[in-house]
Amino acid sequence: MVKLNEINVPANSSVSATTVREWLAEDSILLIDVREPEEHADEHIPGSVLLPLSSLNPADLPEAKGRRRVLLCLTGKRSAIALGRLAAEGVTDLLHLEGGLLAYKVAGGQTVEAGEAVAA
Repeated sequence: MVKLNEINVPANSSVSATTVREWLAEDSILLIDVREPEEHADEHIPGSVLLPLSSLNPADLPEAKGRRRVLLCLTGKRSAIALGRLAAEGVTDLLHLEGGLLAYKVAGGQTVEAGEAVAA
């Protein structure tokens, strides 16, 4: 385990925003947003699934169906916490988006903001 801001995170568990964008284009990723419902409603990555850190339960994790599962939050801190908690519960097939939604946007990733329709 590697310490990340006092959070135990499995080594090699972070993925860059650029890689997440590539995986989204390939449809080989399932994004799990660990922010709270109001944050997700304000802005999110299209197709991301909401599973708030405040009520995180390994049994509630969606099936990946052959895709990679990547946790995300706004900056990467809460997704790292979620990753550490889930790893402690024996869930080891997860990654987290380094830098979170903010890094994804800097890398040119598209989001949906409150009131916007998702492009088809």
